[in-house]
Amino acid sequence: MALLDGILAYWNLNDDGSGGVSLVDSTGNGNTLANSGLVSLGTGIIAGDAVFNGGGQNLSDGATTAVNWGTGDFSYAVWVNPTSYGLSPVSDFGETIVDFRTSGSGGAFFNITTSGYIRLWGTTQYTSTTTQIPLASWTQIIFTRTSGVYNIYKNGVIADTFADSGDSYDSQSIILGVNYDGLVPYDGQEDETGLWNRALSPIEVGELYNNGAGNTYPFTQPVTTPQYYNNAQNDGDWGNILNWWIDSGFTQQSALLPTSSTPINLYGAVTQNTQGANQCFCSTASFWSADFASGLTLQASGVVNMQGSSVMAGHTTDGVSMHDSSTLADTSVIDADVTMRDSSRAFGYIGGNAYVYYDTGNGQFPIGGTVAGSVSYLGWPAVTPQWFNDQVSGGADDGDFSNKANWWTDNNYTTRPVNAEGTQELPDASTNVFIAPNVGITANTGTSNPTINSVTAYNSNIQNISITATNGFLFSGNEGVENAVLYGNVTFQDTAYNYNAIINGTATYKSAASLQNSWNQDSLANLNFERMEYGSTGFVVSIPTGNSRKGFLSSLLGFPWYIRF
Repeated sequence: MALLDGILAYWNLNDDGSGGVSLVDSTGNGNTLANSGLVSLGTGIIAGDAVFNGGGQNLSDGATTAVNWGTGDFSYAVWVNPTSYGLSPVSDFGETIVDFRTSGSGGAFFNITTSGYIRLWGTTQYTSTTTQIPLASWTQIIFTRTSGVYNIYKNGVIADTFADSGDSYDSQSIILGVNYDGLVPYDGQEDETGLWNRALSPIEVGELYNNGAGNTYPFTQPVTTPQYYNNAQNDGDWGNILNWWIDSGFTQQSALLPTSSTPINLYGAVTQNTQGANQCFCSTASFWSADFASGLTLQASGVVNMQGSSVMAGHTTDGVSMHDSSTLADTSVIDADVTMRDSSRAFGYIGGNAYVYYDTGNGQFPIGGTVAGSVSYLGWPAVTPQWFNDQVSGGADDGDFSNKANWWTDNNYTTRPVNAEGTQELPDASTNVFIAPNVGITANTGTSNPTINSVTAYNSNIQNISITATNGFLFSGNEGVENAVLYGNVTFQDTAYNYNAIINGTATYKSAASLQNSWNQDSLANLNFERMEYGSTGFVVSIPTGNSRKGFLSSLLGFPWYIRF
């Protein structure tokens, strides 16, 4: 089909000739917008755009029967350039890009969450947890629904898929920029937005994206249609036209070989190019468990994405983004930066910088091959366990949690906690922390309320700061927690105590002395009760009596065994 087929409305949001935003529906279907709140004209993808300042402005068709695509297939396309994600009073709704209305209320809306993720909301919310919209740059988003399946496309490439749970989008009006249900108005730019009563094909999505240049009604802009290589002739030949298709189902044969403006998708091995002197041209490339042989050069003007078990053994002139178990062979040459995710591996030459992600332990350290630029290891966790001691040689004597000079990887306090990629990191959510005897954590100049896994303190304390320990705190000896806020369960042993501290969790007292010491400091209150300043949200006493016939209070207060209560 052509992009004009099934189109219901299209607003290019260009200059109206007088310095304002054009409100005309380019299709001639009469869905003219109204400008509420003085949405201003900006510089868009093509000849102007609409600028929303987050103050409740909107563009609405204001109609009662317009843009009604019923309950069947549909597509919605828009370019967005958000200034912020917004802080929503309703969960993580973020900022609303477009609102579809039914008779003034109900309907559905498309928004960006407060974390920057794409969301379509009707009677069900469909949120992509893998695809974010960046701030301060243009991104094209297209929603399609067909045969009970939603597809989200980001910049011409499918980003997420959801099964339709039975939503009905019988919208009768469309509002750009703000939702009328008390959600957060959009702060940013929108451009080239349209609605179809059918699902656009992946090829049509690529034509609208047009390799980042955009395409406006009546869609006569030069287009770059993605091509798909599947080695149907089993010869590994990039130069064989019979190996190229214009659809991912390999049913429509391509008429031309890829050029420098063509996005390509490789399925299967490329071992030669009989029509290009082993010079292979494309704009961007996605490898899907496909191999690119040594001796070939991929002249790519955009980033190469490697998925699955793909192998790059040849040469590429732009950067590479690696995923899954993809590999740069020892014969590979990459002229720009490389980003490595999942279990990807590098053994060749990288002419730019390398960014290696930890990704639950699958990241490569040290990186293989040769890197001309810098190597950054991202997301690699801190070593566990770590000991805090600011008093020994090398310590800072400042009680500061965020000072790396106070942390050690052994209780002899001789070795620094250097993680797998060779960097000392402060304790994080994976770290078990031990505080050395006769010292305390009393300050925190870094991130407030750090999260760690657990804390064990003997004859040591935590004072005047907030700490979260997912798996709890244990205080023993003759010290405890003072004037601090702890998030997690706390156990007190020996004479350890709570001295005017707030415990957001259950405090368990394992000895009479720890209970008495906390009692003497008025720190046994239940914080759930009104006007209680210190104490805990839960309270447990678990003290062995030494005589099963003698009651706990009798033991605590020193009565003889035959007086039991």
